[in-house]
Amino acid sequence: MAGSLEVAFDATGAAEAGARGRVVAVVDVVDAATSAEAALAAGAIDVLGAAPAGARAPVDLQPKSVASRAGSLAKLHETDVLVAAEPRVASHEERLQSVAPVIEALELADVDFEVVPNQGAGLPGLVKLEGRVVIVVSAAGGVAFDAALTAGAPGVCFATTARIVGMTGWEVTRTGARRAIDMARESGSDLTVVASSSNATDDFLAAFEIARAVIAEGFLRP
Repeated sequence: MAGSLEVAFDATGAAEAGARGRVVAVVDVVDAATSAEAALAAGAIDVLGAAPAGARAPVDLQPKSVASRAGSLAKLHETDVLVAAEPRVASHEERLQSVAPVIEALELADVDFEVVPNQGAGLPGLVKLEGRVVIVVSAAGGVAFDAALTAGAPGVCFATTARIVGMTGWEVTRTGARRAIDMARESGSDLTVVASSSNATDDFLAAFEIARAVIAEGFLRP
């Protein structure tokens, strides 16, 4: 049976889709989704997104719950959690403040973690990613991911159109589309592609390009 496909915008769109039981693919080209794609290509077990401390959105956000989920996954695989944080260009102390709710939950779960800058495609050159669980904490993509998950989405993933090491932007686009399709089919759900910021032309355009790739991959065919 064919699924339905929508494109939505911002954390409100992500939460609304999640509340209707739809899988959500979050697009944040600079840099959350691109960090996520680079991490997965480098061997990360999974990538989640969470809102930073003090994030403002007209929907419920639960970064501690996201971190708890990441901690459980890390324990299952006997590994640690890498936290990719913003501001990218700032002191380490500023990044620690930004991810304070996530750190609190990881410490409570008794899981080791490391905090690094949200470096986009350059993340694999900064730190080892293979075999680790990753949380991207950001004010756009992280918030949208958090909002969708908190609202009840059966699955949330990142997708981007930016090129990463070893892959063209077209290959990355198809990879993200297939990931979202697989997640939707596994859960028997419909799919919403969310541009994490309607004010960012890169996210806006990328969301529609990923939706086009989802169609090209046959998601709407019966």
